[in-house]
Amino acid sequence: MQELSVYYCPVCSRYSYSQPAAIPACPLCEVPMLLLMPYSDYRFLNQEERDMQLLQKMVDGDASLSSHLLAYLRSRSQKEAATLVDSQLHQLESDNKKLNDTIQWMHQTIWELLCQNRNLEHQLEKQPANQQTRQDPKTMPPA
Repeated sequence: MQELSVYYCPVCSRYSYSQPAAIPACPLCEVPMLLLMPYSDYRFLNQEERDMQLLQKMVDGDASLSSHLLAYLRSRSQKEAATLVDSQLHQLESDNKKLNDTIQWMHQTIWELLCQNRNLEHQLEKQPANQQTRQDPKTMPPA
């Protein structure tokens, strides 16, 4: 009995296990599958190593595939970066709104205090001069 081998579809990247004498066809794409490696080597690889092996075979078989893959990875990383930037932008906008509200409240409070101060100054100016210098009757000498 011949040893099993791992095959992959160059179109959809589907895996298949078969004996080398019978090259399988992809059940989805119906194209002949290509040899990836013997199953005895394949079974000791983790998922990431298996994916890297498959990618390496696919890139070796089609030079334009690497440019498509890189374009996909770049677009994906840009989308992830845009998502992060959008969430940070939303947070900054909400912080900015809070700060603007605080500044408006402070401006309004200062303006109200200035108006009160002006009103008090006008009231003091309107009072007669003798009322301002009037002494307490308890401290006045008897006549």
